[in-house]
Order: sequence, then C-alpha cells, then structure tokens
Amino acid sequence: MLKRVYLWALTLVAAAFVALANASAASACAILHYQPELPETLRKY
Repeated sequence: MLKRVYLWALTLVAAAFVALANASAASACAILHYQPELPETLRKY
C-alpha cells in the first residue's frame, strides 16, 4: 500500500515538473518573440 502511494506521489511530482517546465519554456518563447522593442543586449537571446 505504501509503495503504491509513493509511486502515485512520484508520478504527480513528475507530471507537475514537466508541466511547469513546458509552461515556463512556452512563456519565455512568447515573451521573446512578441516583444520586438527589446534592448539590443537582450535581443540576441
């Protein structure tokens, strides 16, 4: 029983981590793509 709870929690944490990584990457891409008035120092990224 304890092993099942541990596996469920591990799966939940992994899913949350993947979702957070995807959301942060998507927001970073959107911010960089849709702000053409960025300074020159930030535009190269």
